[in-house]
Amino acid sequence: MSAGDETLQPSSDSFWDIDCYKTTVKRTEDGLHMCSELMKLITERSEIEMKYANKLKMWCKKWSDIIDKGPEYGTNKDVLVGSLHEADAMGDVHNGIKDRLMEVHAELKKWKNENFKKAMVGGCKEAKQFEDDFKKAQKPWAKKLAKVQKCKKDYFTACKQEVAAQQALSQTGTGAVTEEQVKKLQEKVEKCQRDVSQTRDKYEETLKELNSYKSIYIIDMKEVFDNTQKFEEKRLEYFKDILIGIHHALDLTQINEISTIYELLKQKIGLSDASKDLIWWSQNRGADMPMNWPEFEEFSLEQSLSTRKEKSRPGVPISSNNDTIRSSKSSLHNLAGKEPVQEGKAVTAGVVASQIPSKANAVQSTANLTPELNRQKSYDPDLNPFEDEPDSNSKGGAKVASDPSGGTAEAGQADGKIWPTDAGVFQT
Repeated sequence: MSAGDETLQPSSDSFWDIDCYKTTVKRTEDGLHMCSELMKLITERSEIEMKYANKLKMWCKKWSDIIDKGPEYGTNKDVLVGSLHEADAMGDVHNGIKDRLMEVHAELKKWKNENFKKAMVGGCKEAKQFEDDFKKAQKPWAKKLAKVQKCKKDYFTACKQEVAAQQALSQTGTGAVTEEQVKKLQEKVEKCQRDVSQTRDKYEETLKELNSYKSIYIIDMKEVFDNTQKFEEKRLEYFKDILIGIHHALDLTQINEISTIYELLKQKIGLSDASKDLIWWSQNRGADMPMNWPEFEEFSLEQSLSTRKEKSRPGVPISSNNDTIRSSKSSLHNLAGKEPVQEGKAVTAGVVASQIPSKANAVQSTANLTPELNRQKSYDPDLNPFEDEPDSNSKGGAKVASDPSGGTAEAGQADGKIWPTDAGVFQT
C-alpha cells in the first residue's frame, strides 16, 4: 500500500500490519473454492456408487444366465439363483445412496449460489467487499504510519551525520588542520546535533499521534474482521451439516432394507435340501427312473413291413405299407378306367403317354411293389387291382381286356380300338 511517496512493506505476518488482512480476504475466496471442491467430492462418490450398483446388477444377470443354463439342479440351483438376488437388491441400495448424495449436492449448490456471488473480474463479491472494508479501515492508520516511518528515517539519518561529524572533528588533533577547518567541523557537528534534536522531536510527535489513533484503527479493523469471521462461521457450520448429510447418505447401518435383504438370503440358503435333490436326481436321471423292460411280443407283419420300409427309405415320412399299397391300387384303378384312344388316329407311345399322363408312373410304382403284392395276395386279394378274369375270357393264355360294348378282345385286338393293358398299348 502506498502512502505519499513511501511504499510500506509488511514488517511481519501480523494481521495488524499493512495489507496483512489479505490472508483473511483470501479465506473467503477459498470458501467459495471449497464449496466447488466439496460438490466435486460428492459427485465423484455418487458416481462410484452408481458404477458399483451397475456392476452388481450386471454380475447378477450374468451369473443368473450361467447357472440357469448350467448343470446345477434342484433346490441347490434355486438357492444359487436366489443368492444372486442379494447383489441385485444391494445394487438398488447403492443407487439409493447415489440419489441421496445428489440431493446433498443439490442443497450445497443452492447454498453456494445464495452466499457467494460471482464478481465481474473473478472471485466473489463477498471477498471483494471485505477487501474494500479493510482498506478503508486501514487507510488512516497507513498514512500516519507512513509519517512515522519517514520521521524515523530522518532521525536515523541525522544521527548518522552527527556521528560522522564527531569522528571528523576528533581526527583534527592528529594531522595538520587549520583552525578554520576545525571551526567548520565544529559548526557541522553543532548543526547535526540540532538536526538530531529536531528529527527526534518530530519522530516522537508522529509516533505519539499514531499511537493515539491505534484504538480507532483496532476497532475499525476488528469490525471488518468480525464480519469475515461470521461469514466463515456460517460456511463452516453449513459444511458440517453437509458432512452430516453425506454420512446419513452413506451409513448402511441406517438402511432397513439391508437387514431384510440378508435375512431373505439366509432363508433362501436354508431351503437347500441335499436329500431332496438326490431323490429328484434318482427319479429323473438315476436308478428310480421308470424303464420299459424287454417282454415277449407277438409277431406283427404290418409292424415288420413298416419297420423295413422305414429303414429302406431314410428321410421319407413314415407311413404304413397298407396305405402305400392302397394308394397304388387306387392309381391303377383310375388308369384302367381311362377312355380308349379314338380309332383311325396314329398311335405312338408319346401320344398315348400325353393322353394318359399318369399311366407310366403308376405302372412303374406297381412294378416296384410287385414282390409285396405277390406276398400279400395269399391273405389279402383286394390289394391286387389286376385280378385276372375267369379263364373263359382268355385266349391262349394271353391277357384280355373288357370291351365297353360287352365283348372281350385279346390284348391289342379289341374291335379295332386301342385298349391299355399292364403290358402296353395296342391297336387293332
